[in-house]
Amino acid sequence: MTWLLALAMLLAACLALVTPAVLRALPAPIDEPEVSPYLRLATPTTALVVFGAVAVAGSLVVIVTPATAPAWLGLVGPAVLAAVIDARTGYLPKRLAQAAWLLTAAGLLACVGWLGVEALVRAGLGALAAGALFWAFWRFGGGFGFGDVRLAPVIGAASAVVGWPLLAGALMLGGLLGVVWGVAWRASGRGRAFPYGPALVAGPFLALAGSVLVPGSH
Repeated sequence: MTWLLALAMLLAACLALVTPAVLRALPAPIDEPEVSPYLRLATPTTALVVFGAVAVAGSLVVIVTPATAPAWLGLVGPAVLAAVIDARTGYLPKRLAQAAWLLTAAGLLACVGWLGVEALVRAGLGALAAGALFWAFWRFGGGFGFGDVRLAPVIGAASAVVGWPLLAGALMLGGLLGVVWGVAWRASGRGRAFPYGPALVAGPFLALAGSVLVPGSH
């Protein structure tokens, strides 16, 4: 356990160190081709926020579900960084979502030897279910950006590899957090549209924390 926590801290430190460079390298969103909104975030403060978020998320994973930790790499790393960016800019960079997909797939393959093929299949089904759900929200519900759709399969795969109850909890708690955040956002006078990515990414970690309080929930 100690060495896993050390790895989580190392991941957080490495991601924080490269965050400014990543922010400068990300292409501007298609609707803002001239000035990238990411450039103003390439600061030590953002790197420190990323370090804290990744350190907490990674530590929670290795404490609660160490056997599935590799499958959470995409969520703990690129997805958390994307959520930090979304909170400040309203954009979820496509390249970070793609990096999260690749790390999640690699992590699942790495731990299939001890989790079994059943867990891999469950993760795949979870990814499809979460992706389809958020595609439907985006297509028919309004208020969701396609960046949320891209990240949803990562949430589905990482949560479902632990168990279906955790996936259900992740979606429910992420949704509740999104509602609270949306109400606060509108009350502050910043309009109706708000970045949902942070709530979406926080959902699985809230569900993990809840599983500690409710034994047998995953």
